[in-house]
Amino acid sequence: MGLTITSRLIRSSASSHTAELEDQALADAWSVSWLPGRVLTGRQASAAMEIADAVGQIPADCDPEVYDDKFWDRVDSWSAELGLPGPTAVMWASEPPASDREES
Repeated sequence: MGLTITSRLIRSSASSHTAELEDQALADAWSVSWLPGRVLTGRQASAAMEIADAVGQIPADCDPEVYDDKFWDRVDSWSAELGLPGPTAVMWASEPPASDREES
C-alpha cells in the first residue's frame, strides 16, 4: 500500500481520494477530494493524501486499539500541515469522495 505520486496526480491504493494539480502553470496549486474548495501546496496535498491512505488502511470493523499513539502521531503531523486537528482530518478523509456519493 502507499501513494503513487506523479507531477499531476497523487493516488492511494487504500483510498478512493485523489489529489490533482489544478493548473499546469501553477506548480503548487493542488486540490484534494476530501478537502473540496481548498487550494493546497504540493506538500499539503501529499500530507492530505498520507492521511487518506492511513485512514483507508483501517478495516471498518477494527478494534479501537488500531488507533494507537503511533497512528495519531503520524496523523497529527500530517494534519498540522493542513491547519486541521488530527481527529477532524480522520473524520473528513473517512468520507467517500463527493463523486462516489453522487454515483450511488
